[in-house]
Order: sequence, then structure tokens, then C-alpha cells
Amino acid sequence: MPPLVRNLIVALFASLFMAIPVSAQEASTTETAPAEAAPLETLVEVLKDDAARQTLIEELEAQIGNTAGPVEAAPPPAPSLGGRLADMTKQTAEVAADSAARFWRQLTGLPGTLGAIGSGDFDALGRQLLDLVLLALITYATFLVLRLVGERLRRLLLAKARFGTAVVRVLAALFITLGNLVLVALAWAIGHIVALTFFGTPGFIAFHHSAFLNAFLLVEGSQALIRALLSPRRAELRGLPLSDADAYELTRRARVLVSVLVFGQLLLVPIANRSLSADAGTMVSVAVLTVMLALLVNLVLNYRERVTARLVAFTHARAGSGMSFLAQFWHLPVLAYLIGLFVVVVVQPTTEVLPILGNTAKLVAAIVAGFMVSHLLGRLIMGGVRVPPRVAERVPLLETRLNAFVPKALGALRLLVFIMVFAFVLDQLGLFDLGGWLESELGARVATSTLTVAAILLAAFVAWLTLNSWVDYRFHPDSGPPLKARERTLLVLMRNAATIAIVVMAAMFTLSEVGINIAPLLASAGVIGLAVGFGAQKLVQDIITGIFIQLEGAMDVGDVVTIAGVTGSVERLTIRSAALRDGNGAYHVIPFSAVTTVSNLLRGYSVAMCDIAVAHAADLAAVKAAMADAFAWVKASPAGEGVIGEFDWVGVEAITETGVTVRAQIKALPGKQWPAKRAFLAKVMSVFEERGIPLAGPQRIAVFAPADPPAAALRHQPVPE
Repeated sequence: MPPLVRNLIVALFASLFMAIPVSAQEASTTETAPAEAAPLETLVEVLKDDAARQTLIEELEAQIGNTAGPVEAAPPPAPSLGGRLADMTKQTAEVAADSAARFWRQLTGLPGTLGAIGSGDFDALGRQLLDLVLLALITYATFLVLRLVGERLRRLLLAKARFGTAVVRVLAALFITLGNLVLVALAWAIGHIVALTFFGTPGFIAFHHSAFLNAFLLVEGSQALIRALLSPRRAELRGLPLSDADAYELTRRARVLVSVLVFGQLLLVPIANRSLSADAGTMVSVAVLTVMLALLVNLVLNYRERVTARLVAFTHARAGSGMSFLAQFWHLPVLAYLIGLFVVVVVQPTTEVLPILGNTAKLVAAIVAGFMVSHLLGRLIMGGVRVPPRVAERVPLLETRLNAFVPKALGALRLLVFIMVFAFVLDQLGLFDLGGWLESELGARVATSTLTVAAILLAAFVAWLTLNSWVDYRFHPDSGPPLKARERTLLVLMRNAATIAIVVMAAMFTLSEVGINIAPLLASAGVIGLAVGFGAQKLVQDIITGIFIQLEGAMDVGDVVTIAGVTGSVERLTIRSAALRDGNGAYHVIPFSAVTTVSNLLRGYSVAMCDIAVAHAADLAAVKAAMADAFAWVKASPAGEGVIGEFDWVGVEAITETGVTVRAQIKALPGKQWPAKRAFLAKVMSVFEERGIPLAGPQRIAVFAPADPPAAALRHQPVPE
């Protein structure tokens, strides 16, 4: 049976049957019967005589040789349930009766013990108390001066925390607490210097001075931690969901409890033990513990209704349910526990009481820490995650993604904290061996798997968040040169592929860590992939061809291209197809599997072929000069802003029955060749008209019959249509 439960059972039995008052430490002596010297003297005489000693050795060896082997005794029968219950009840009753008898002997012998204390002992005790009062005044005055010196820094941190985020508030509370602990340590060190220098012999410190300074360090250090937890004056730094009035009241009561316990056990009890007697020290210890338990009972009764209301609101318990019953009558088991502790204090020695109080303090600390962490996580969940404005502007979806993941992760952490606190409480009560379970194979496996899975999921989320944030940043106009459509398509493709890879790898690692064999899953995935590959060959071909076309940069959105026999402007590019708008306004969606050649009309530079048909009788030199003049005019005009080359006369391109076709080339920037060509042709037409250069056209031959045929002459004249 665990010591805590056994001691409480003993205490309850004693309190029910024996009406025990305050105890003191037993001061009894044990009488020992005188040992008989005759057998020892005989043995010594035998050992001194060589012959007798040899005879004794031979007899012993003969006796060993004649002794038969050990006979295994039959195992005792297993006790029944009733037998075990009877043994436990018998042991408990005997321990309670023994404790009651011992206490009665101590109580009846206490007057004689106190009477043996002389007046000189009380005089020495008074002088020690006077020294203690003086050292306490100096130490606490030094502590107050140090707090006044650090007040400016504390106010600065409070101002930062008032308008800061949750993380800033936590950091401010942490720095304030560390500063208070440093001030306590400085005051403790100065107190030691004062005690070593001005009290008693220089260089030596009295026992009661050292005891007081240690108690001061523990009391004020505990008070600094309590103020950090409850923060009675700053609600924004408070770790528990309490009002200002409740926080102030609990801080005051906690200080009283800690002061009574620490100064009583670490100062008054050692002084009483050393200056008076052990019985007096025991009496002081019992009195201190009794006062502390009475203060705790008063605290429970005063806060019964307020704690009930908060428990009902926290658990959302309905009227008549089990949780509602526990929330309304929570004080009953707590009061029973405190009464049991009081009985243990009275019955058991101090060495048995302090471990129980230590376990109780651990329980309270674990529950308070669990509530504090739960409250902090709840505030973080409700407050959400805020990123700096500049980061939010460049990566607009970062805050949304964080708020989609972080609250769920904090909720899982909150549940884990609750489970850990519950398991620790059961372990301290002796109902569950937490350390043994963690050391077992199952416990180690569960703990390791939980931490590993959490690390895998966290790493996967960080990788996914980093990848998406970088892609969003690259899409932002202020991140650098504007991205082309091809680069945007490749970035989206990379993000989607990397996301799938991260999800699959995280799932595989997680399943493997929890003990699931992923080999069949991988084999099934391979079979499914093979089947999908055979059934969607065209789709796979589209995607693979599209990837290489995008990587090679064959076309971008806005380019004029010819693919699969269609010429038009590219309006949309995906990983599987390209969408074109031709000159007639028709919209074409062409899968990349149908693309064998990409003809891009807007890469590097463009050339406009200008073919002009002139009459057979036109002077080609005059035609070339007119076209050169027209080109010069166009290049100087707004239409020729994209022209990058000089006039390029190619020459005669064709001769037909209607005329002669001459060609010139205009080299321009991509997309600028068409407006330059239109302006050039229009100007050539006007220059030809001004210079009388005839254009090509159909010709007809008319034959006129004269009145005098022999004298008539034939005339050939082209007739324009």
C-alpha cells in the first residue's frame, strides 16, 4: 500500500476511535537486558586451546557431512480476499492503537519535560529573538530599497506588456519574475554580510541568523512566484482566470500560509530544538502545522461558492449530472483530506508528516500549473497569431495559414497537459505508477511515438508553410522583377508537387512510427499508380510535355505562336494545355500532347515582309527610292518606335502577268512589326501616287480596224479595268 494512503487510513482510524489532541515527540528509553557472559567465556577458552579448537572443527565438519540436503518447504497458500482485507484492517488498527498509546505517554510526560527547562534557557532564547528581530528589520529594509530601485524597470516592462501581444506579455512576466528573484537573492546576500560583520564574532554567523535568512529566501522567493502567477495588480499578466479582487485576496492568503509554514518549520522549530528541547521543538512543529491546516480549511470554506461557479462554467456541467455534483461538492473531499492531514500531524512524527505535506504541495502545484498552462494556451488560441504588417503585406496568406494550424496544435497541447497533470495526480495518490509505466515497454513506446509524431507533423507543417510563403513572396510585385506567366506556372507546379510530397512523406513516417507496416501500402500505391498510368496515358503525356515546354520557355502568355496548325495569341497556360485566341476571335484549347512544334512570333525580334506589286513599265530604281523614303518617314513617326533596323531592300520577288512584285523587310521589336508594316504600306501608296509610279494591274490589248486596211497600223494600248 502506498505510504500516503496508508498514513491517511491510519489517521482516519485514529481520529474516529481515539479523540487525539495535539502531540509531541516521544521521549522514551528502551531498556536492554544484560547479556549472559558464561557462553562467551566458554567459547573463548575453547578457541585458546589448540587441541580443543581442532576437535571443535572436526566435529563441525562431521556435522556438515552428515547433514542432509535442504528440504524445500511447501509454498504457503495464497491468501483469500477476505484474508487480505482482514490483515490490512488488523495492521491499520494496531498502528492506530500504538500511535495513540505513544501520544498519551508523550502528553503525560510533557509537564515534566517543560519543567526541566531553566530560566537561563528562556533568557538565551529571548536574546536570540531580539537579534532576529534586528536582523529581520535590516534585511527587509534592504529588500524594500532594492524593490524601489527596480521599480522603474518593472514599470517599463509593464508598459510594454500592456499593449503587446501574448508572447510579449509572457516575456514581460518572465523578466519581472526573474528580476524579483534577483532582488530577493541580493537582499539575502546583504543579510548574510550584515550578520557576518555586525552580529556576534566577525566572520562567524549564528545558527538562528542563518536559519532566518534561509527562511527569508524561501518565503520571498515563493512570494515572487505567487505574484507572477496571480499578478494581483496587472490583469494582462495574470496566469489564471481570476478577478482583481480574488487575485489580491489569494496573494495575501498565500503569503500568510507560506510565512507560517516556512518561518515555523525552518526558524522556530530549529531554535526550539537547539535552545529548549526536542519535545519543545515537536510541540512548536505541531502547532505550526495545525495553524496552517486551520488557515487552509478557512480558505476552502470562504472560496467554496466561487470555486463551484468557476468549475461549473469551466466544465459546462449540466444540472443533475456527475460533473455538476463534483463541482458543487468539491470542498467535501478537500476538507476530509485536510482533516486526515491534521490527524497525521497529531499522530505521526514530524519525519512522517513532512513527506505527506510535500506530496500535497506537489499535487497543488501540479493542478495550479495545469490550470495556468491551460489558461495561457486558451488565451493564445483566442488571440490568434498576428504577423508584422510588412510581412502580412508581402505574404498575405501567412497569417491565415498560421491561424488555421496553431490553434489546433495548441488545443492538442492543452489536452496533453491535462492528461499529464491527471496522471501525475494519480501517481502521487498511489493509484497509478507513472514512473513504472514510463519505464515499461508500452509506456516508453507510447511516449516516444507521441513525441516523434508531434515532431514529424511540426516539421511537415514548417516545411509546407515555408514553401507556400516563399511562393507567395515571389508573386508579390515588390519582391523583385515581375514574374512571367511561365515562371508563375512553374512555381505553382512546384508548390503543388512539393505539397503532395510533404503530405505523403509525413503520412508514411507517422504510420511507420505508430507501428503500422507501410510496405503493403507502398506496394498498393505502386499497383494503383501503374493502373492509372495505363488508363491515363494521354493525360500523363500532356503533363510531361507541358513540363518540358514550360521549362524550355517556348512560350508565355501574350505571345503569338503557331502550335498544332493554329496561330494566335496565348491567353492561358497550364501544366496540361495552352489556350490561344486566333485572328478571328476563336478560342482554342490545345493539349500539349498534340504539340510537336512551337513557332513563336515574338521572340528576340520580328520581321515584317512588305510585298508591293508595280506595273511592268515601272522604273525599279524609282520604286526602291520611293520605298526607302517611305521607310524613313515611318521610322521617324510614332508608328516606327519599335523599328530597330535600316531599310532592307530585298528586290524583285516575283513577275506575273499583271506586274512585278518587289519586297522589302522591316526589322522591329516583337509585336511592333505589324503597326510599322501598316504605316509603311500606307506611306508607299501615297509616295507612288505623288511620283506617278504605276501599280500592277491587269492589261488588255484592243485592236482597231482602219478604213484603209493596207495603210492601217495596229496600236497596242493597255486598258485599265
